This record gives sequence, structure tokens and C-alpha cells, in this order.
Amino acid sequence: MLQDFIEEVGYLIRARYSILYIFTQEEERALEVFQSIGAQLNKRIIIWTATKGLILDGDELDAKSTDFRIALEMAEDLAKEPTLFVWCDLHPFIRGSSSPIYIRKFREFAQKIRMGFPSNSVIISPSIEIPIELQKEITILDLPLPELEEVKQIIVNFTDAYKGRPGIMIDQTPEVIEALARAAVGLTRSEIENCLAKALVKNKGISDSDVSTILEEKKQIIRKSGILEYISTESLNLDQIGGLDNLKRWLLKRKASYSTEAREFGIQWPKGVLLVGVPGCGKSLCAKSVATAWQMPLLRLDLGRVFAGIVGSSEANIRSALAMCEAVSPSIVWIDEIEKALSGIGSGMSDGGVATRIFGTLLTWMQEKKSPVFVFATANKIEQLPAELLRKGRFDEIFFVDLPTPEERAEIIKIHLDRLKRHNTVFDIPKLVEASGEAFWGEGIRLTGAEIEYSIHEGLMDAFSKRVSEGDHERDIVTDDILQAMRRTVPLAKSRRLEVEQLRTWAKEYAIRASLLNEALPGFTREEAVGRNIDF
Repeated sequence: MLQDFIEEVGYLIRARYSILYIFTQEEERALEVFQSIGAQLNKRIIIWTATKGLILDGDELDAKSTDFRIALEMAEDLAKEPTLFVWCDLHPFIRGSSSPIYIRKFREFAQKIRMGFPSNSVIISPSIEIPIELQKEITILDLPLPELEEVKQIIVNFTDAYKGRPGIMIDQTPEVIEALARAAVGLTRSEIENCLAKALVKNKGISDSDVSTILEEKKQIIRKSGILEYISTESLNLDQIGGLDNLKRWLLKRKASYSTEAREFGIQWPKGVLLVGVPGCGKSLCAKSVATAWQMPLLRLDLGRVFAGIVGSSEANIRSALAMCEAVSPSIVWIDEIEKALSGIGSGMSDGGVATRIFGTLLTWMQEKKSPVFVFATANKIEQLPAELLRKGRFDEIFFVDLPTPEERAEIIKIHLDRLKRHNTVFDIPKLVEASGEAFWGEGIRLTGAEIEYSIHEGLMDAFSKRVSEGDHERDIVTDDILQAMRRTVPLAKSRRLEVEQLRTWAKEYAIRASLLNEALPGFTREEAVGRNIDF
């Protein structure tokens, strides 16, 4: 990706694009990249900072050039020779609220470059705030985060500085460098070096045991963004999901799509999946479990925080978050309850259209992303989702997760009893299945997986309470404890019956069921139920 970036910048510079706006928080690394580009294009590099003014080959040209207007006047003369002007600290001077004189002077400088000066301007900035007067002059590019090979070199360079020092053990075997690099992918160079420095201080060396240290630090760094969260999934797997066999088979089938053999065969990376269905039926658990099954990192993208951000920074936040997702690829990006963040998109009533632009950025990325990032989105209310999100090309498939069938409820009950370290053979599973289904609650009403889990834990609490009050230390949870807890539950399918029926009606036309069934669901004919299973 870095090489693609360098090639693209080279094309733009030779095509006389006057201003390139490089969005990155890695100023030092960006400067190194442009030093290399300048050497390739036979252009000298002049850097401007707010504290040192114009700098050529490490020397300050004039102390007065810390004044931006004076710096521009000097740059007009210097631009007559082939030069790349790299502007740092510039965003406060050219944002919409800045002095119109600064914006006009910079625009005139850009026009002179375009009209004949053999030079170009490059802005390096951690934020994107462009006044309307400069929008036609500026081309925005994202400096990609270090890829695996570059991360390896960063680690080698860092460890070289400490190799051979007394009391410090440095392991630079290819296997260790590979493991450390894969753990560090997705971080900036300074963040990688900070992680290594911490491991060095903590363990008096660098070895494969520091992978966990880097991963923990990486989670903290990702969490700082406020938009992405690194989700731990080590304790989960698809076997802990009761039912949803149609979905699980679909997911397992696509695990092989990430292999080199699949790429050579012509298989493209999966784009993602959208799960729509009743709350509490395992949609979020699926996202966490598939990350374990595919052995990929799971990043939770909180769109609500993106849209709630400060106007002007929200667009930069989503671009940064998506860049992080691609940097740690192959990865899974989980967007939970996506409809809550995207409902009402397009009105632009209070944010000047920021939400709509962010939504457009997300859609474009989902359609055109080049890295193996699998988007796992969940939704409870399909009517709140924009139509653009549901068209083919955004997701590979849309699955409907309905209330669990009798077979699925039996699986769910056994899974939760196993988690409590109770043998399910001593419980009347058929009786619990019946009490959690339509036989007890009426047609179309069944307990969700979450309600079944709650009932089992409530039954456990009731059993413990009786054990204490009765002084019977042999008392343990029994079937009746769970049955009573189930019967006290008010099923969501009952309290929100109309919404569930509307979801089922929509799913008949636009989604594939997540469950494999031998008999029809309410709202489906037997032919429809059989016909909408996936054949494997």
C-alpha cells in the first residue's frame, strides 16, 4: 500500500497538481516518505513549521518565515526552482474560520504553481478542515499505516540498537520478527516503537513472549480512538451458538476464501454479512464467535460515536478508523445495531450534511475496499436502514435470525447448563423446550436465546436462595427452578409481536434464514422454508 501511495503521489506531482493534502498522524514518517519522493523526482524539499519557518536541508532559511504570510512571499521566489514545499502545522491557518488573508495568499500561491512554477505544495495534517475557497485546489490522500514488511523493518531497526548490550536479550530470528510484526500491524511507527520499548523495559529483552504485550498495548491504542474497540474472543467459538446452522455453514465455507490457494483460484475476499432479526437471538455472539473460528482480530466500529463527534472531525475520524481496519487485515469489523446510527441519514437538518458524507464514505469503502476486511453488521429494525445499504455489493448476504426453533432451544439450554458445569442429562430438556416455546406461550411466541439464558441463571439464583433458607447443602438447581423462571418471563416476542411479524414478512422476500428447518416457521410455507435453506 505504501508503494501504491508513493506511485500515486508521483503521478500527481508530475501532473502539476498544486496542493496535496496528506492526512496522517505520522508526520515524521510522512516527511521521510516525501524526502524519498523528492529525490526520485529531482526536487528539493523545503519544510515549513510554525516554530522554525522554512527549512532547507536542515537549515532555517529565515527566522521571520515563522510568519505564514512572510513564508508564502519567500516561497513564491523559491518555487521558481523545482521544489516540494511540505507544510506542517498549516491546518490552523487555512481552516474555514482562519483569516481570509491567509486563505487568499495560499490560494494565489497554488494558482502560480499551477500556471507555471515547477513546484508543488504538500500539506501534512492530522485533521481535514478545508475552506470552500481551497477545495478545488486540494487533492486529499491518506498515508497508509505501515504494512507487514515495513513493520518487520521497524522492529529490526529498533532491536538492532540494543543487540549486544549487557543484560539485554534480543531474539531476531525470522519467526520472532514475523510474530511480533503480525501483532503490531495496524499501529503507527511511533506506537510500534513505544510497544517495543515497554517490552524491553519490562522483560529486559525482545522475544516471542512479547507478542502478548504488544497485543495488549495495541488494544489500548485502538481504544483511544473512541471509535474502534478491539474485542477479545479467545473464549468463544461457533459451537457455543445454539442453532443458526445455515449461517454457521455459510461462514465456515467462506473461511477458506482468505487462503492463497483461493486467491489463485480466482476467489475474491468476502465483503461481509448483515444479520437482521429479533433482539437476543445471538447476532452479536455470532460476530464474536466467527472471529475465533476464522482466527482474525475483531474490531467493533461504534458508528454512533462517529456521528456524535464534532463537526469537521467526524469525517477524519471515520477515515482514520477505516484505515486502521484495513491495516490490521485480514480482520473482521463488527458494527452492532447499525440502524441506530444510520436512521435519518440524508436530512442534514442540524449537521450541515456531515452524517450523509460519513455514510457515503462508509458505503464507498464497503463497496471498493481492497484489503480483506469482513464487515459483520447486525440490525434489529430493518425499516430504519437506508435503502443504499441493502443493495447487492455492500454485503455478500443478508440473513434473518428468527426466534429459536425447538431443536435450537434444546441446544441453547444444554450450552448454558454446560457453562454452569451441570450435567444436562439430569434435567428434563424436552419439558424446558416446551415451556420456552409456542406450546406454552401461544402461536408465534417463543423465548429468545437471551431469555433462555436469563431464565437458567434466575433458576440458579432461586435454587441457591432455597439452599440457604432451607439449610439444605445438597440442594442444587433442578428443572422446576428453571421452569418457574421461564414462566415469570415476559417474552419479547409477546411484547413486540407486531415488530416480529413485520420482520418475518420482510425476511420472506429479502433475506435468507439463519436456521436450517425441517418444518415451516410462522409466516413461511413449508415450500418456502425448505427452499430458502442453503445447499452445501
